[in-house]
Amino acid sequence: MTEDSLNRLAALAGIEEGWWDFFGAWRVVPPDTKHAFLAAMGIPADSESDRIAAIARLENAPWLRPLPPTWILSETDNAPTMAVTLPKRWEDAPMAWMLEEETGAVHRGSFLPGSLPCLEEPRTIAGETRQRYRLALPFRPPLGLHRFRLSLPDGCETETTLIAAPSRAFRPNMLDGNGKIWGFATQLYALRHKPGWGVGDFSDLERLGRRAAGLGASLIGINPLHALFPARPERFSPYSASSRTQLNILYIDVEKIADFQESAAARRLFASPGFQAVLTVADAAEKIDYPTVGRAKRAVLDLCWDHFRQHCQNAADSRRGLDFQDFVARGGRAAERLATFDALQEHFLATDPVLGYWRDWPKDFQAPDGPVVAEFAQSYRSRIEFFLYLQWLAETQLAAAQTACREAGMPVGLYRDLAVGIASDGSEAWANQAFLCLGVSVGAPPDPLNLAGQDWGLTPFNPHALLQAGCRPMFETLAANMAQAGALRLDHAMSLQRLYWIPNGARADQGAYVRYPADDLFALVALASQRHQCLVIGEDLGTVPDGFRERMAARGLFGYRLMVFEREGDGRFKTPAALSQDALVGIGTHDLPSLGGWWRGLDIALREKLALYPRPEMAEEERIARTQAREALIAALAAEGVIDPAFAPEPNLSPDALSQLALALYRYLDRAPSRLLMVQFEDVLGMVSQMNLPGTSDEYPNWRTRLRMDVDALMTDPRILALARMLAGRSIGS
Repeated sequence: MTEDSLNRLAALAGIEEGWWDFFGAWRVVPPDTKHAFLAAMGIPADSESDRIAAIARLENAPWLRPLPPTWILSETDNAPTMAVTLPKRWEDAPMAWMLEEETGAVHRGSFLPGSLPCLEEPRTIAGETRQRYRLALPFRPPLGLHRFRLSLPDGCETETTLIAAPSRAFRPNMLDGNGKIWGFATQLYALRHKPGWGVGDFSDLERLGRRAAGLGASLIGINPLHALFPARPERFSPYSASSRTQLNILYIDVEKIADFQESAAARRLFASPGFQAVLTVADAAEKIDYPTVGRAKRAVLDLCWDHFRQHCQNAADSRRGLDFQDFVARGGRAAERLATFDALQEHFLATDPVLGYWRDWPKDFQAPDGPVVAEFAQSYRSRIEFFLYLQWLAETQLAAAQTACREAGMPVGLYRDLAVGIASDGSEAWANQAFLCLGVSVGAPPDPLNLAGQDWGLTPFNPHALLQAGCRPMFETLAANMAQAGALRLDHAMSLQRLYWIPNGARADQGAYVRYPADDLFALVALASQRHQCLVIGEDLGTVPDGFRERMAARGLFGYRLMVFEREGDGRFKTPAALSQDALVGIGTHDLPSLGGWWRGLDIALREKLALYPRPEMAEEERIARTQAREALIAALAAEGVIDPAFAPEPNLSPDALSQLALALYRYLDRAPSRLLMVQFEDVLGMVSQMNLPGTSDEYPNWRTRLRMDVDALMTDPRILALARMLAGRSIGS
């Protein structure tokens, strides 16, 4: 076995030879990793002959396919052309083309290949000479995803996805010129109301939006709302989704549902002493008990569904019934697949508690389009409609929250979050197996978030299969998450260009980067953004490839600039004037310690306790660096006149002192030209807990921490009011 053929094949498949880690070391990708990735892509590479044949297929593929997988047109391209590759013997054969727009409009034309300009020298493959021609369309199609079909002389048809994309993503008018806005960033599950169910819900979000708008905030940033696993409430990470196109039903406000108000059985269960005792304990807990809350909500939702099914679903005069039917029709294949999956998972878990993963189901049930699944869907139609009903309720309540934000005066409203991947055992993986790479997972190499690297346990798209599908699955995901939102965060935005894969069973630092069709994905982001009038912010933290941030800026995507990372080479914190204009600025994120935790070094102590450092001595090195960082931060704030130079940089500050420090930091960031400033409640309130500790699962209570006060108390807290007054000068168009 020679490494030359393996390296060449890996490069053609998009596997990068190595990578520069965050600390400046070049990491060479070992052969075993390349073999694992090629196998996951479905590319045979075990023998020399396998590799030589695969190399030939990949090199010849662009010459054997008449049309490219996608055809990208920019809105400034008034004379759109594309490459058409055909056997030279067809140069005098008339050919017909058809362009079908998204709207259904159809355009037709014809051409003689020999009359078209040649783009490059011909290539001979298997004894046949093929020529690449330049075909010009007589008009520029409107923005959208269209289908271009070509009828060939041999009676076959071929097609491509035509992506007519805007040059830049959407940007609200209020950010023109020197316009700047601010908002609150929070975790929806962490919100409280009294009396509550032990977890935040869409009504809490609606209430928060109205309150925040009254304080001058322009948007509310929240965690991903992706559908999780109703039958497995212990699976609660918002970044490990069953489906990214559907919603998490745990956020439904049960008491707001009309069917709850009308169902005597639902209200009777809710009012029973035993049920209320369960809710009281769950709501008083400092950490969310997802299994208990999930079971409680499901018990009442089952009764709500019974009422809806009996009185509304098929009633011709029921407005709710008609709305539900419309939702099912609009939801289409994605909603139906999720509901079918949830019904199947519920069914199999009731049979055997170990059958949670769809790959452990009987083989016939692993094929979503197979006859056995179709038979199940018919037999269990009511249960599938129950899960569709839950999605309808969630969408309705989310829409109400966004409407409330906008009606209260927020120009942006909800700022949603799109996770970078999906869980391998979820509905989206089950439904889209042809597009996925099994045997590998997505993560990140060692960086300041986790010095040992991270394995997120998420399954990546196969970039080759994604491209062959015109990247439509990604566009559908973007569109679903831009609905009911004025802004969208792209978690790990570098996935538009490359993703860090890790072979199953390997350490997180033994992975490699795999390239994705960046031109197509950036075009789709811009198209979806303009279509939904949604600002896009790309989380560009960690190991960022050269030129990526410039590419984001060229497409109109905002970047992330967090205070804890914005430092000069000598350790000084950057001045406000040095921060980027087209960026979101803030102190930290859910993956970082709160300001109080960072200041006290609690994150260092946690990583040391959980053995997350590659070298034990790194903990002490970080403590020394953190002491220096505290001193540098106070010096930077004092130089701007936002804090007393005598402010003590000692680690054990009181909550009031931490709040004072947070206000000084936000005043500092407010002076930056950055158009978007996000405020975390934890920082202003002096909390020291961290929402998520990267690199952990059960070792740390990730995604379970709740805010200490309910929404009404939160938005009247003197510290929050002081911050709002301070940011009142951050006026739109200033």
